[in-house]
This record gives sequence, structure tokens and C-alpha cells, in this order.
Amino acid sequence: MDKSIFINELRDIFSTLNKKEKKYSAVWLSDENFGGLYHSGKYVLNLKANHEINGYKSEISYLLNFLRGKLDSEKLSYIFNMEVFNENEEAHPDKDDIILYTDEVSYKAA
Repeated sequence: MDKSIFINELRDIFSTLNKKEKKYSAVWLSDENFGGLYHSGKYVLNLKANHEINGYKSEISYLLNFLRGKLDSEKLSYIFNMEVFNENEEAHPDKDDIILYTDEVSYKAA
């Protein structure tokens, strides 16, 4: 399967979720680094919440169940790990990360 389909599907999922619930201010994929200098083909799904997370384990369980209902097993296999951040934590995508959703306004130079 083409990974661009997986990425676009995740973008749609989190855009739709955030239109309804405004749960996350940013969602992005980072390459999972297994110590090599190559792209592993596996990702860390990073989510920055718009709320205070009381239990990281329960938030990740919610996300796993949510994504299992939206993605098939082949697409889910691209997600190796998840990291969830509270709204007050400093967490931002790196330049090589794939941004799936952000509620930050971006400006383009004219």
C-alpha cells in the first residue's frame, strides 16, 4: 500500500475528530528510529492535547480503540508507537515530521 494513502486517511480522521471535539491542537508522524540511518517505514504518532490528560495510558487506549475502528490492520501496522502530550507541554513537530493536523494559523509570504 502507498503510504500517502495512509497519511491522507490519518489527516482526514483527525481533521474530522477535531471539527467535532477539538481534542488535539497538533497531530504529527515522526519516523521511528531503530538506530539506523535509514527510514524505518514505521512511525510514532504524536498528539498534543487541547486538554489536561489525567492518564496517559487511558488516552492511548482511547486512541488505539478509535484508530482500530477507522483503519485496517495494514494501515495500523505503520504506527509503531504513540506519544501524547498535555496542552501545557512543549512539544512540536520537527522539520522532517509529517504534520497531520494543527490548529495553529500559518501565514504564507506574499
